[in-house]
Amino acid sequence: MRISFIISSLATGGAERVLSNLANYCSQQGHDVTIITFSTPESLPFYRLEPDIRLIPLGESNLTASPLQRLRSIFRRFNKLNKSLNLIKPDIVLSFITVSNIMAILAAARHNIPLIVSERTHPFYHFTPKFHVLLRRLLYPQAAKVIVQTQSIADYFNYLNNVAIIPNALQVPPLSKTALVSTSPRHLVSVGRLIKSKGFETLIQAFKEVAEANPDLILTIYGEGEERPRLEELIRSLNLKERVLLPGTVPDVLTRLSQADIFVFPSHYEGFPNALGEAMAVGLPVIASNCTGNIDLIKDGINGRLFPVGDAASLASLMLELLKDTEQRQRLSFHAQQTTQLLDADKIHSQWQDLILSLVKPK
Repeated sequence: MRISFIISSLATGGAERVLSNLANYCSQQGHDVTIITFSTPESLPFYRLEPDIRLIPLGESNLTASPLQRLRSIFRRFNKLNKSLNLIKPDIVLSFITVSNIMAILAAARHNIPLIVSERTHPFYHFTPKFHVLLRRLLYPQAAKVIVQTQSIADYFNYLNNVAIIPNALQVPPLSKTALVSTSPRHLVSVGRLIKSKGFETLIQAFKEVAEANPDLILTIYGEGEERPRLEELIRSLNLKERVLLPGTVPDVLTRLSQADIFVFPSHYEGFPNALGEAMAVGLPVIASNCTGNIDLIKDGINGRLFPVGDAASLASLMLELLKDTEQRQRLSFHAQQTTQLLDADKIHSQWQDLILSLVKPK
């Protein structure tokens, strides 16, 4: 089967990683896989791709300011995408993220190709230009399926009758009842892009109080983004330069997580919290904000702890509580791993493959 994926770019990010892993799985199953992006040829994929996967960068971005320029860019994108699909002749197309989805629906309709589109964040919280919101509402009913990651996102699209929920896949190690947490925790960790919606300012402010009570404790936040200068200034102003580390993006994040003691995830909102799921999968006790996405994974007091979004005082109190309570950390760790067994990559990717096969007519 010829399967084409469409996404704006293959840079670092949750949607890009999910698509890359799914494309790899499809290639391993013997399908002929192509990934079409709107990036330039010089933009290399951040995540590993199977050698048999064909990558087609169309070199047409949409980073323009005026409505007229955006409209022209849409037409250029459409023309290039249409030509690519004409050459590839895929049996099915899968598109990720709103802008790419709009282009994919317009192009796939001309070729009578079944199309699956996927939203990778919560549309209620994530800013999308009004013009794209209108096009999404008009065009999404034409897709064979609209895939979302959680029930709360499905509820947002309650005007559609073609929505299906498939959570993100995780690399889940075998469940172990003997996994031990450290009796002397020294390392808190978080992961995410350094942007406002990830809430790292709240985490750093909360850590100030925790650090004063635990002189050997450090906090590491893995990720990169536009908020780095502001976060670095906050760290300096709180005299935490030696205690809060911002090492940037790392390729071996699962290894780094497995070496930590507690994971903290202070987001303002999430579509599906990949980093939180990965931390749970490796057995870290986790603390997360009670935002959409996080509450789809965490049951407070069972497999993690929740605090109100943006509440640094509540977060500090929970961190101090968990640092002192080894038995609670052990219990949360085990139940977190139980939860993520359902998100094992093979199980989730099989759901995608079953959906794809159900939409392609046998030849």
